Amino acid sequence: MKETYKSYFLYFLILVYISGSIGFVVNPSFFSPFTPYTLLLTCFVFLIHTPLADKKFIIAFFSIAFLGFIIEVVGVKTGLIFGKYSYGNGLGYKFLNVPLVISINWAMLICAGIKVVSRIFTNKIIVLVLAALLVTGIDLIIEQVAPKLDFWQFEGGLPDLQNYLSWIGVAFFTSYFFYPTIIKGNHTVSLIILILQVIFFTFLFIFI
Repeated sequence: MKETYKSYFLYFLILVYISGSIGFVVNPSFFSPFTPYTLLLTCFVFLIHTPLADKKFIIAFFSIAFLGFIIEVVGVKTGLIFGKYSYGNGLGYKFLNVPLVISINWAMLICAGIKVVSRIFTNKIIVLVLAALLVTGIDLIIEQVAPKLDFWQFEGGLPDLQNYLSWIGVAFFTSYFFYPTIIKGNHTVSLIILILQVIFFTFLFIFI
């Protein structure tokens, strides 16, 4: 794909997040069904700015997504990993009670976080730890609005420390063996995507 077209998709994604932020506040019932499609669009924009011709990268990305999905299934089923929680209908189609889009979004956040942090640090362990903390921090923001958006709900309200410690571990270990591959790609686009999600969910936390 030509670089010009890639840029157009990125600009469109930014517009989607801006309009979605306002739309969720003004008319949430209308904009809510578009959430899974927005996340898929975000993933699409992320992937077109990565070396798609590199089969190793594609395998690594979807391996992380698959591992994340399996962990989610176990987590929802047992409550032993993240605490007791269940998914609503806000994230679209579910398989084994887990929305398929959540694992893709999680893989994207992990890879984007690693790309961003690797521009500052070069040590593999430091990058993986800081990236895990970064994406878990984004999850912390999302957790504040997830029940209102019918994404997911923890028993007793918000999750406890177990949830966040588990996600730090999941982010670290699911990406450890794929590290040399997933650091490839556009670091600037990765940073923009992370910023968009932080601003979007922070905006919703404040205004809904």
